[in-house]
Amino acid sequence: MDWSKAKKILIIAFLIVNIVLLSSNLYRAKGMNQYTATTEEDVKQQLAKVDIKIDTDIPTNVLDIKLLEIKYEDYSTDTKKIDIARKFVHLTDVIDFSNVETEDNTITFNNGNERIDIVNDNKLIYTNNKKENIENTNYDPHEVVNDFLKDKGFDTDDYVLRNEEKNGSVYNLEYTKKYKDTIVEKSYMNFVISSSKVVKFERFWIDAIEEKENKFELRPATDHLLKLLSEEDLMGKDIENIDICYYFDPADTDMFDVKEPRSGDAVPAWNVEFSDGTNKYLYDN
Repeated sequence: MDWSKAKKILIIAFLIVNIVLLSSNLYRAKGMNQYTATTEEDVKQQLAKVDIKIDTDIPTNVLDIKLLEIKYEDYSTDTKKIDIARKFVHLTDVIDFSNVETEDNTITFNNGNERIDIVNDNKLIYTNNKKENIENTNYDPHEVVNDFLKDKGFDTDDYVLRNEEKNGSVYNLEYTKKYKDTIVEKSYMNFVISSSKVVKFERFWIDAIEEKENKFELRPATDHLLKLLSEEDLMGKDIENIDICYYFDPADTDMFDVKEPRSGDAVPAWNVEFSDGTNKYLYDN
């Protein structure tokens, strides 16, 4: 056997295989960057087959949006816990520890009429049980929220109203974090207001740190909405709004495989809102 000739054949064959593999990878990469030419009507028809109705326009633009490095508010140290408790339940300089309770991942400060629960070092639950003799119905609940947040030392320009309900004289207001007019999920502030007074307040809040370069554009909503075809629990529901958002959820196993990360990168996503209050977040993963 002519080993010199055989060696040349093997080298040529090896080069051909590598060229084929390289071409295949380039084709696949190009294909991944080509957005599916799916029309709004096509998507609506496909989803209608599984009884999901779209009662809003579908955004068709391709967005180049950065990642957002975020972290949850942190009350992990004793100093931070005491500082936040003083703002809510007006503790004296000398703390009466008979009014402090700890259970599982919650510490509670209570002064009789008011209490603040700090859960998992990052969630606040405030309750005011003080009874009012005079019922006040002539007030703006949004001003009550703004004044309350100012009094507690929180920013008043980083949230947007998500939902508002009124039951008699009681208001229930739900807010979401915003960053440059884009909502950041999952975060929330919930208020129960009665007689111009906040009787309950819950806060699980995100701090934006900085924008970061993102290597991928968020594909159009028309592409992502087709993912809902396999979501059996969404069948029979109506989509009423589709918006861009930042998304970071420690409980989302598609994003994280560790328990409750406190910081990370919020990814661009489509927030799909259903008429029954369900939200679905669609993103590239």
